Amino acid sequence: MSDLVFATLLTELKDAWADMISAPDLIMLLYDAVADPIGLKNQNGDAICISKATASKIMNRQPGGNPLGIIRKSSADPKVINSIETYFVKKIENNLLESKKDQLVENLGKLLREDKKISDTERKKLLSIDQKNQIAKFLSGIYLYTLTVRNVSDDADRKRKADINLEKYKKQPLAKIKIPESILKEEERYANALLAVYGQQRDIPDYDMRTLALYPDDKEDFEDHRDYYFAAEAVRRGTRDIIHEEEQFDVLKKEVHEGVKEVWKEPYKSGQVRLLRVLSQATRISLEGCLLSKDTIWIGNAQRKGVCHFLVKDGKLRGWIRADDGAGEILLLDVTPLSLSIE
Repeated sequence: MSDLVFATLLTELKDAWADMISAPDLIMLLYDAVADPIGLKNQNGDAICISKATASKIMNRQPGGNPLGIIRKSSADPKVINSIETYFVKKIENNLLESKKDQLVENLGKLLREDKKISDTERKKLLSIDQKNQIAKFLSGIYLYTLTVRNVSDDADRKRKADINLEKYKKQPLAKIKIPESILKEEERYANALLAVYGQQRDIPDYDMRTLALYPDDKEDFEDHRDYYFAAEAVRRGTRDIIHEEEQFDVLKKEVHEGVKEVWKEPYKSGQVRLLRVLSQATRISLEGCLLSKDTIWIGNAQRKGVCHFLVKDGKLRGWIRADDGAGEILLLDVTPLSLSIE
Protein backbone atom coordinates (compact mmCIF):
# COMPACT_ATOMS: atom_id res chain seq x y z
CA MET A 1 0.00 0.00 0.00
CA SER A 2 1.36 3.40 -1.02
CA ASP A 3 -0.96 5.64 1.01
CA LEU A 4 -0.10 6.70 4.53
CA VAL A 5 -3.38 5.97 6.30
CA PHE A 6 -4.52 4.33 9.51
CA ALA A 7 -4.45 0.85 7.96
CA THR A 8 -0.85 1.16 6.76
CA LEU A 9 0.26 2.37 10.19
CA LEU A 10 -1.46 -0.63 11.79
CA THR A 11 0.17 -3.03 9.31
CA GLU A 12 3.64 -1.66 9.98
CA LEU A 13 3.14 -1.71 13.76
CA LYS A 14 1.84 -5.29 13.75
CA ASP A 15 4.88 -6.37 11.75
CA ALA A 16 7.24 -4.76 14.29
CA TRP A 17 5.36 -5.89 17.43
CA ALA A 18 7.36 -8.03 19.82
CA ASP A 19 4.51 -10.44 20.51
CA MET A 20 1.49 -11.45 18.49
CA ILE A 21 -1.23 -8.82 18.72
CA SER A 22 -4.67 -8.88 17.12
CA ALA A 23 -5.91 -6.00 15.00
CA PRO A 24 -8.72 -5.12 17.47
CA ASP A 25 -6.26 -5.04 20.39
CA LEU A 26 -3.80 -2.84 18.51
CA ILE A 27 -6.55 -0.47 17.37
CA MET A 28 -7.80 -0.21 20.95
CA LEU A 29 -4.29 0.66 22.16
CA LEU A 30 -4.21 3.50 19.65
CA TYR A 31 -7.75 4.63 20.46
CA ASP A 32 -6.88 4.71 24.17
CA ALA A 33 -4.12 7.23 23.43
CA VAL A 34 -6.96 9.65 22.64
CA ALA A 35 -9.69 8.35 24.94
CA ASP A 36 -7.76 7.99 28.21
CA PRO A 37 -6.50 11.59 28.70
CA ILE A 38 -10.00 13.05 28.32
CA GLY A 39 -12.03 10.20 29.82
CA LEU A 40 -13.78 9.53 26.52
CA LYS A 41 -16.65 7.01 26.69
CA ASN A 42 -19.18 5.68 24.21
CA GLN A 43 -22.76 6.98 24.13
CA ASN A 44 -23.78 4.53 26.88
CA GLY A 45 -21.04 5.75 29.22
CA ASP A 46 -18.95 2.61 28.75
CA ALA A 47 -15.36 2.26 27.58
CA ILE A 48 -14.92 2.51 23.83
CA CYS A 49 -14.37 -0.85 22.17
CA ILE A 50 -14.11 -2.24 18.65
CA SER A 51 -15.46 -5.43 17.10
CA LYS A 52 -13.47 -7.91 15.03
CA ALA A 53 -15.68 -7.10 12.03
CA THR A 54 -14.93 -3.38 12.23
CA ALA A 55 -11.24 -4.03 12.80
CA SER A 56 -11.23 -6.16 9.66
CA LYS A 57 -12.85 -3.36 7.66
CA ILE A 58 -10.22 -0.93 8.94
CA MET A 59 -7.31 -3.21 8.11
CA ASN A 60 -8.67 -3.93 4.63
CA ARG A 61 -9.75 -0.31 4.01
CA GLN A 62 -13.29 -1.40 3.26
CA PRO A 63 -16.48 0.72 3.52
CA GLY A 64 -17.17 1.32 7.19
CA GLY A 65 -13.44 1.11 7.90
CA ASN A 66 -12.62 4.68 8.85
CA PRO A 67 -11.32 5.34 12.39
CA LEU A 68 -14.06 5.97 14.93
CA GLY A 69 -15.48 9.46 14.47
CA ILE A 70 -15.33 10.50 18.12
CA ILE A 71 -11.66 9.47 18.23
CA ARG A 72 -10.91 11.53 15.15
CA LYS A 73 -12.73 14.57 16.54
CA SER A 74 -11.08 14.31 19.95
CA SER A 75 -7.54 13.79 18.68
CA ALA A 76 -6.88 17.55 18.60
CA ASP A 77 -7.73 18.01 22.28
CA PRO A 78 -4.78 19.70 24.08
CA LYS A 79 -4.78 16.97 26.75
CA VAL A 80 -4.30 14.37 24.03
CA ILE A 81 -1.57 16.35 22.28
CA ASN A 82 0.32 16.89 25.54
CA SER A 83 0.22 13.25 26.65
CA ILE A 84 0.41 11.22 23.46
CA GLU A 85 4.20 11.01 23.14
CA THR A 86 4.53 9.65 26.69
CA TYR A 87 1.72 7.20 25.98
CA PHE A 88 3.49 5.97 22.84
CA VAL A 89 6.73 5.46 24.75
CA LYS A 90 5.01 3.22 27.31
CA LYS A 91 2.39 1.45 25.23
CA ILE A 92 3.81 1.34 21.72
CA GLU A 93 7.57 1.84 21.53
CA ASN A 94 8.27 -0.45 24.51
CA ASN A 95 6.35 -3.26 22.76
CA LEU A 96 8.32 -3.12 19.52
CA LEU A 97 11.13 -5.48 18.60
CA GLU A 98 14.43 -3.62 18.76
CA SER A 99 15.50 -5.30 15.53
CA LYS A 100 12.37 -4.02 13.77
CA LYS A 101 12.36 -0.39 14.90
CA ASP A 102 14.68 0.93 12.20
CA GLN A 103 12.73 -0.83 9.46
CA LEU A 104 9.44 0.47 10.88
CA VAL A 105 10.69 4.05 10.85
CA GLU A 106 12.16 3.64 7.37
CA ASN A 107 8.93 2.20 5.93
CA LEU A 108 6.75 4.93 7.44
CA GLY A 109 9.22 7.61 6.37
CA LYS A 110 9.09 6.31 2.82
CA LEU A 111 5.30 6.41 2.81
CA LEU A 112 5.44 9.91 4.25
CA ARG A 113 7.72 11.10 1.46
CA GLU A 114 5.87 9.38 -1.39
CA ASP A 115 2.21 9.91 -0.53
CA LYS A 116 1.12 12.77 -2.81
CA LYS A 117 -2.01 13.48 -0.73
CA ILE A 118 -0.01 14.77 2.23
CA SER A 119 0.41 18.53 2.34
CA ASP A 120 3.95 19.88 2.18
CA THR A 121 3.49 21.49 5.58
CA GLU A 122 2.44 18.23 7.23
CA ARG A 123 5.17 16.29 5.47
CA LYS A 124 7.90 18.71 6.57
CA LYS A 125 6.61 18.77 10.15
CA LEU A 126 6.74 14.98 10.49
CA LEU A 127 10.02 14.57 8.61
CA SER A 128 11.65 17.17 10.86
CA ILE A 129 11.39 14.78 13.82
CA ASP A 130 14.55 12.84 14.68
CA GLN A 131 12.90 9.57 13.71
CA LYS A 132 15.46 7.13 15.08
CA ASN A 133 15.98 8.85 18.43
CA GLN A 134 12.42 10.07 18.89
CA ILE A 135 10.49 7.04 17.72
CA ALA A 136 7.50 7.63 20.01
CA LYS A 137 7.20 11.26 18.89
CA PHE A 138 7.43 10.24 15.24
CA LEU A 139 4.92 7.39 15.56
CA SER A 140 2.44 9.47 17.55
CA GLY A 141 2.70 12.24 14.95
CA ILE A 142 2.05 9.75 12.17
CA TYR A 143 -0.91 8.33 14.12
CA LEU A 144 -2.53 11.74 14.66
CA TYR A 145 -2.05 12.52 10.97
CA THR A 146 -3.74 9.26 9.87
CA LEU A 147 -6.80 10.19 11.94
CA THR A 148 -7.28 13.24 9.71
CA VAL A 149 -7.49 11.35 6.40
CA ARG A 150 -9.90 8.79 4.97
CA ASN A 151 -8.84 5.23 5.58
CA VAL A 152 -11.34 3.65 3.18
CA SER A 153 -9.68 3.18 -0.20
CA ASP A 154 -10.95 5.17 -3.18
CA ASP A 155 -11.70 1.96 -5.08
CA ALA A 156 -13.73 0.55 -2.17
CA ASP A 157 -15.60 3.84 -1.81
CA ARG A 158 -16.46 3.96 -5.50
CA LYS A 159 -17.70 0.36 -5.36
CA ARG A 160 -19.83 1.12 -2.30
CA LYS A 161 -21.44 4.11 -4.00
CA ALA A 162 -22.14 2.02 -7.10
CA ASP A 163 -23.57 -0.92 -5.15
CA ILE A 164 -25.48 0.77 -2.34
CA ASN A 165 -29.20 0.08 -2.52
CA LEU A 166 -31.34 0.30 0.57
CA GLU A 167 -34.44 -1.13 -1.11
CA LYS A 168 -34.18 -4.35 0.89
CA TYR A 169 -34.45 -2.41 4.14
CA LYS A 170 -37.79 -0.78 3.28
CA LYS A 171 -39.75 -3.23 5.39
CA GLN A 172 -37.14 -3.80 8.09
CA PRO A 173 -38.24 -1.86 11.19
CA LEU A 174 -35.87 0.03 13.41
CA ALA A 175 -35.29 -1.13 16.96
CA LYS A 176 -37.13 1.17 19.33
CA ILE A 177 -34.93 2.90 21.88
CA LYS A 178 -36.04 3.05 25.49
CA ILE A 179 -35.61 6.68 26.47
CA PRO A 180 -33.44 7.04 29.60
CA GLU A 181 -35.07 8.71 32.59
CA SER A 182 -32.14 11.06 33.14
CA ILE A 183 -30.55 13.30 30.54
CA LEU A 184 -27.50 11.74 28.90
CA LYS A 185 -24.29 13.70 28.48
CA GLU A 186 -24.76 13.64 24.72
CA GLU A 187 -28.18 15.32 25.09
CA GLU A 188 -27.01 18.31 27.09
CA ARG A 189 -26.58 20.82 24.27
CA TYR A 190 -30.01 20.42 22.67
CA ALA A 191 -31.66 20.00 26.09
CA ASN A 192 -30.10 23.24 27.34
CA ALA A 193 -31.38 24.98 24.21
CA LEU A 194 -34.92 23.84 25.04
CA LEU A 195 -34.60 24.93 28.67
CA ALA A 196 -33.51 28.35 27.44
CA VAL A 197 -36.72 28.57 25.39
CA TYR A 198 -38.87 27.81 28.43
CA GLY A 199 -36.88 30.29 30.48
CA GLN A 200 -37.42 33.02 27.89
CA GLN A 201 -41.16 32.29 27.78
CA ARG A 202 -41.51 32.53 31.55
CA ASP A 203 -38.88 35.24 32.07
CA ILE A 204 -36.78 32.94 34.27
CA PRO A 205 -33.10 33.44 33.30
CA ASP A 206 -31.76 30.47 35.29
CA TYR A 207 -34.43 28.00 34.15
CA ASP A 208 -33.06 24.47 34.63
CA MET A 209 -34.28 20.92 35.14
CA ARG A 210 -35.47 21.73 38.66
CA THR A 211 -37.59 24.53 37.25
CA LEU A 212 -38.89 22.25 34.50
CA ALA A 213 -40.35 19.92 37.13
CA LEU A 214 -42.53 22.81 38.38
CA TYR A 215 -44.25 23.39 35.02
CA PRO A 216 -46.18 20.34 33.72
CA ASP A 217 -46.80 21.87 30.27
CA ASP A 218 -43.10 22.56 29.79
CA LYS A 219 -42.21 19.09 31.03
CA GLU A 220 -44.63 17.48 28.59
CA ASP A 221 -43.22 19.54 25.72
CA PHE A 222 -39.66 18.67 26.76
CA GLU A 223 -40.53 14.95 26.76
CA ASP A 224 -42.00 15.28 23.26
CA HIS A 225 -38.71 16.73 22.04
CA ARG A 226 -36.74 13.90 23.67
CA ASP A 227 -39.02 11.50 21.77
CA TYR A 228 -38.03 13.26 18.54
CA TYR A 229 -34.34 13.14 19.41
CA PHE A 230 -34.37 9.41 20.14
CA ALA A 231 -36.44 8.73 17.02
CA ALA A 232 -33.56 10.24 15.06
CA GLU A 233 -31.04 8.39 17.22
CA ALA A 234 -32.76 5.12 16.25
CA VAL A 235 -32.11 6.01 12.60
CA ARG A 236 -28.47 6.76 13.36
CA ARG A 237 -28.06 3.38 15.03
CA GLY A 238 -29.88 1.68 12.17
CA THR A 239 -27.43 3.09 9.64
CA ARG A 240 -24.62 1.80 11.83
CA ASP A 241 -25.93 -1.62 12.87
CA ILE A 242 -28.29 -2.69 10.08
CA ILE A 243 -26.98 -1.26 6.81
CA HIS A 244 -23.43 -0.50 8.04
CA GLU A 245 -23.45 2.86 6.23
CA GLU A 246 -23.24 5.29 9.14
CA GLU A 247 -22.32 8.19 6.87
CA GLN A 248 -25.86 8.06 5.46
CA PHE A 249 -27.06 9.62 8.71
CA ASP A 250 -24.63 12.46 8.09
CA VAL A 251 -26.22 12.88 4.65
CA LEU A 252 -29.64 13.07 6.33
CA LYS A 253 -28.43 15.74 8.76
CA LYS A 254 -26.91 17.76 5.91
CA GLU A 255 -30.13 17.60 3.87
CA VAL A 256 -32.26 18.70 6.82
CA HIS A 257 -29.83 21.52 7.62
CA GLU A 258 -29.95 22.77 4.04
CA GLY A 259 -33.73 22.78 4.22
CA VAL A 260 -34.14 24.64 7.53
CA LYS A 261 -31.17 26.98 7.91
CA GLU A 262 -32.81 29.96 6.17
CA VAL A 263 -35.90 29.57 8.35
CA TRP A 264 -33.68 29.52 11.46
CA LYS A 265 -31.97 32.74 10.35
CA GLU A 266 -35.21 34.72 10.17
CA PRO A 267 -35.92 37.07 13.11
CA TYR A 268 -38.81 36.02 15.36
CA LYS A 269 -40.45 37.38 18.47
CA SER A 270 -39.16 34.46 20.57
CA GLY A 271 -37.10 31.30 20.58
CA GLN A 272 -40.29 29.29 20.90
CA VAL A 273 -41.54 30.62 17.56
CA ARG A 274 -38.17 29.90 15.93
CA LEU A 275 -38.20 26.35 17.29
CA LEU A 276 -41.72 25.67 16.01
CA ARG A 277 -41.03 27.19 12.58
CA VAL A 278 -37.85 25.20 12.08
CA LEU A 279 -39.38 21.90 13.17
CA SER A 280 -42.42 22.56 11.00
CA GLN A 281 -40.15 23.29 8.03
CA ALA A 282 -38.25 20.05 8.66
CA THR A 283 -41.44 18.03 8.13
CA ARG A 284 -42.07 19.65 4.72
CA ILE A 285 -38.68 19.76 3.01
CA SER A 286 -37.62 17.42 0.24
CA LEU A 287 -34.96 14.88 1.13
CA GLU A 288 -34.28 13.71 -2.41
CA GLY A 289 -30.54 13.65 -1.81
CA CYS A 290 -30.89 11.20 1.08
CA LEU A 291 -31.04 7.48 0.32
CA LEU A 292 -32.50 6.77 3.76
CA SER A 293 -35.53 8.86 2.87
CA LYS A 294 -35.95 7.39 -0.62
CA ASP A 295 -35.22 3.72 0.07
CA THR A 296 -36.48 3.07 3.61
CA ILE A 297 -39.56 3.87 5.67
CA TRP A 298 -37.41 5.04 8.57
CA ILE A 299 -37.78 8.78 8.05
CA GLY A 300 -41.06 10.17 9.38
CA ASN A 301 -41.91 13.53 10.89
CA ALA A 302 -40.62 12.60 14.35
CA GLN A 303 -37.25 11.61 12.89
CA ARG A 304 -37.03 14.84 10.87
CA LYS A 305 -37.74 16.91 13.99
CA GLY A 306 -35.22 14.85 15.95
CA VAL A 307 -32.53 15.59 13.37
CA CYS A 308 -33.02 19.30 14.14
CA HIS A 309 -31.99 18.56 17.73
CA PHE A 310 -28.92 16.74 16.38
CA LEU A 311 -28.11 19.90 14.42
CA VAL A 312 -28.24 21.88 17.67
CA LYS A 313 -26.07 19.25 19.36
CA ASP A 314 -23.56 19.46 16.50
CA GLY A 315 -23.54 23.27 16.58
CA LYS A 316 -25.03 23.61 13.08
CA LEU A 317 -28.04 25.40 14.59
CA ARG A 318 -26.92 27.59 17.47
CA GLY A 319 -29.87 27.02 19.77
CA TRP A 320 -33.27 28.71 19.57
CA ILE A 321 -32.74 31.95 21.54
CA ARG A 322 -31.15 34.94 19.81
CA ALA A 323 -30.40 38.51 20.85
CA ASP A 324 -32.65 39.82 18.06
CA ASP A 325 -35.76 38.04 19.36
CA GLY A 326 -38.59 40.57 19.15
CA ALA A 327 -36.37 43.02 17.20
CA GLY A 328 -34.82 43.39 13.76
CA GLU A 329 -31.05 43.14 14.19
CA ILE A 330 -29.69 39.60 14.03
CA LEU A 331 -27.06 38.85 16.64
CA LEU A 332 -26.36 35.19 17.33
CA LEU A 333 -26.10 33.85 20.85
CA ASP A 334 -24.55 30.49 21.57
CA VAL A 335 -26.25 28.20 24.08
CA THR A 336 -24.75 28.63 27.54
CA PRO A 337 -24.81 25.28 29.38
CA LEU A 338 -27.35 25.12 32.17
CA SER A 339 -27.54 22.68 35.03
CA LEU A 340 -29.33 19.50 34.03
CA SER A 341 -29.17 17.76 37.38
CA ILE A 342 -31.98 17.43 39.88
CA GLU A 343 -30.95 17.12 43.48
